[in-house]
Amino acid sequence: MSKITSIQWADTTVNPIMGCGGCELFPQTKEVLGAINTAVAATGTKIDSGAVFKVLVGECFSKIKKPAAGHKNAVNTTNIWHLRDRFADEIGRVHGKPAATAAAGAIRQAITCYAATLHLNKGLSIVNPTRTPHKGYAPTFENVTQFGGRVADTAELPDLLGRFDCGSPWKTGLPRMIFVSDMGDALSAKGDFPFLKNDVMPAIQSGHGQRHLWLWLTKRPERMAEFANGIGGFPANVCAMTTVTGPDKLERIDQLRQVQASVRGLSIEPLWERIPPKKLNLTGIDWVIVGGESGSGDLTRPFALEWAEELREHCRKKGVAFFLKQLGRNPSRNGEVFRLKDKHGGEWNEWDESMRIREFPPYFHQYRTGQICQTREPRRKPKITSLTGDVSSPVEKADFKRLDEIVRQGVAAFMEAGKALAEIHERKLWKAGGHLTWETYCREVAGMSKPHAHRLVEASRIAMELAESLPIGNDLPQTIPVSESQVRPLQRLEDATTRRKVWESAVEKAGGQPTAREVIEAVVEFLEPEKPPENRVTRTQQRTQLFVRLKAVIHKRNSWDDVERLLQELEELL
Repeated sequence: MSKITSIQWADTTVNPIMGCGGCELFPQTKEVLGAINTAVAATGTKIDSGAVFKVLVGECFSKIKKPAAGHKNAVNTTNIWHLRDRFADEIGRVHGKPAATAAAGAIRQAITCYAATLHLNKGLSIVNPTRTPHKGYAPTFENVTQFGGRVADTAELPDLLGRFDCGSPWKTGLPRMIFVSDMGDALSAKGDFPFLKNDVMPAIQSGHGQRHLWLWLTKRPERMAEFANGIGGFPANVCAMTTVTGPDKLERIDQLRQVQASVRGLSIEPLWERIPPKKLNLTGIDWVIVGGESGSGDLTRPFALEWAEELREHCRKKGVAFFLKQLGRNPSRNGEVFRLKDKHGGEWNEWDESMRIREFPPYFHQYRTGQICQTREPRRKPKITSLTGDVSSPVEKADFKRLDEIVRQGVAAFMEAGKALAEIHERKLWKAGGHLTWETYCREVAGMSKPHAHRLVEASRIAMELAESLPIGNDLPQTIPVSESQVRPLQRLEDATTRRKVWESAVEKAGGQPTAREVIEAVVEFLEPEKPPENRVTRTQQRTQLFVRLKAVIHKRNSWDDVERLLQELEELL
């Protein structure tokens, strides 16, 4: 199961193994119970949360007629989560509301893993034993489960090298970046090593797999080092990564350095407390991702922008790429928490400009140096957001500048497309692409009819002809056509000199770039300058005549080319 992701530093995610053996975001049972006892004790009440949960679990499990493999008659983290409301009710009944509120809050703050939460909501539950786990998920998050073939399928996804991304411009040009294990930890158990070696690595190293960069994240870098070194090191397209949530997890960086890999990265997200730069040894590290917490509602820990800023400067000094993913739900500045519209704090247009830094390691840009981009398509469809209405806003100005650049690059693309189509047609290259006919190629690849393709070829030729003929120093603006519809009326003119004169006339009257209608008017004025008004056929009459001709052609079932030709004439009159 792979999917397009909204994660700012990846394009796609894949999970050859779902579930996790536990970490600071999905703690072991003992840690969760300890957090509950501590939180309740702060209200002046002492409880044995484990004993209470044992009773609740037993009651639920005894009612299950046919327990599934993930239904456990035990106090584990999954059962604690599912029984949290009943547990809070019981604590409240015996010890009062403050103790119940403290207990419920401790559970919410202890279990913050996004992947775990999805499994808890979509997997098995002793509270709702008839619920069927969602397809593709592990039965419970603790039941670490292999899913063969997923990485091989993901390797077949289209190449993204060179493609632009309007919504995430920092990704533009890079190969497809695939986040491995966003829904668990594939290195939870050494027993999965043979599966990883035989199912995952061949796909990553395959011809298709080598087109992409695989960003493999784990909270068990010591196990990653053991696995990678056991297979002779990771291939060049794997970035070895580990998570660091605070100063108490810095030993993972030392363990990551032991992984045989060409490039390594740190995900310091969610960052729960300040990491002093002097304690963050970045030797052998190429990339640092930083972000605040977003998943505990009103109990979310604040994220101080000062922490991010000093880590950013530390990375600059050490020559390490810095990527600020999100500010979290509760970002703060000078100790004051503030709110953003995006509840995750990931919309960087809401940030101060100095914070908008999303860098990738130079290695990512160099990985496929020299290879040619095969398409002008975007990496993904851009997300459309509404304007604030404040045209003086720095956000709106920045967005306009970015999008305007894309528009300016694309408006003249029809000339390049027409030139390419001409060469494919003349050399019959469509056969090399496996297409039966030229018409088939036009429809299947370009999404256009054969006549339209030929019009585009001719428009491209005329546009380039105009671009070459307009003299430097001409009093007219040095304006060339930017769309096929502007050039189409000029095809009615016989020679290049005439076309240039008519185009210059249209530009002069428009005071710049003319519309297609204004070019049509300039052509008509040139072709019929002396015709008396009383003898001139009105545009309404022309449209009526064309409609009658078009209806006749359709009635006689003439060729589609005849219909296309008449539609073109009609379009020029509209």
